[in-house]
Amino acid sequence: MTKVYARRYSSGSNCVKNGYHDSQLFVGEFPTIKDPQGWRENIPVPEGTVFPTHCQCGYEFTGTDNKQSFNEEIYICKETGERMTLRAAKVGAIWRAWWYEDVEWLRGIDGKSYVCQTPGGEWNIDSRASNCTKPNDLVHKCWCRHGEAPNFTVNKNGNTCSAGAGSIAIGNYHGFLINGELTNC
Repeated sequence: MTKVYARRYSSGSNCVKNGYHDSQLFVGEFPTIKDPQGWRENIPVPEGTVFPTHCQCGYEFTGTDNKQSFNEEIYICKETGERMTLRAAKVGAIWRAWWYEDVEWLRGIDGKSYVCQTPGGEWNIDSRASNCTKPNDLVHKCWCRHGEAPNFTVNKNGNTCSAGAGSIAIGNYHGFLINGELTNC
C-alpha cells in the first residue's frame, strides 16, 4: 500500500521552518503500483482533491505555487507486523533501497543496496564514506556488508579502502552494525 498526500510548495521562497513553504494533506492509502522493472509508480491524487491553502508558517499559497501528488510506500516490519513509511522507520530498521541499485557505487557486491536507520540518520551501507581513500575505484566498498538482511555485519573484511575501521559516524551517532544490531563505539 502507498500513502498519498496532496502537496503544495513554493520553491525559491523563504519559510522559517523548512527554508521553503511546504504543506501536505493526507488523501488516503492506495494499492502500490510498480512498473515492469519493479519501480514504484507515482499515484496521482484523485480528481477534485483539495490541496493545502497555507504553509504551517501561515504563508498563503498562490495560483503559481506548485501542486504535487506526494507518495510514501508503506512497509511492514517482519518482526512486529507494524506498518510504517521509511520516514517513520525506527532506529535499527534496515531496508533494501532498490532505487539506488542502478548506481554502481551505491550497491553491494551482490548488486543490492541497503539502508540502516541509525540514531544519527539514514546510512546507506553500500555507499561511499565521506573519507574514502579510493573515490575513483568503483569496485571497492568502504563498508563490507556480510550476512543476510536484516542480520548484517559491516566491517572492513573485503575489497575496501583504508577509511575508518568499519564503523559509521553520522549525525551524533558513531558505532558499528554487528549481526543486525547497532552498537556504540
